Amino acid sequence: MLGFDVYFEKHINDVEVVKHALKEQRIILTRNQGLLKRKEVTHGYWVRSTDVRYQLPEICRRFDLYSQIKPFTICMVCNGEIMEVQKKDIKANVPHRVQKYFDQFYKCKECHKIYWRGSHYIKMEHTVEQLLQRM
Repeated sequence: MLGFDVYFEKHINDVEVVKHALKEQRIILTRNQGLLKRKEVTHGYWVRSTDVRYQLPEICRRFDLYSQIKPFTICMVCNGEIMEVQKKDIKANVPHRVQKYFDQFYKCKECHKIYWRGSHYIKMEHTVEQLLQRM
């Protein structure tokens, strides 16, 4: 949501995490200290907070990410860039009721997921505001 290129997979073992991090030159963020002790790990950070509400502020402080926060600019499915598109260009891919109530649409350049500012967006925007206030 904040515009960071991240990779997360819920059911992945430590070996795969390390392989993926090395292949894509990623920093491993984890609460698993054992994972960070693996000799193959080159870049990692042990997230101290156990409360998810405080983990993002902790990571932003640790890596000085505040100036890089750009909410809703990266696709939450594939990390692709999101761009504004014309309603006429996405009509075939959006439910009729959505077309009826919304005029502004966005599309991921990579996976082509379509976004609009519905009630889900308002909730996400509120979440981002709360996160930024904690920081």
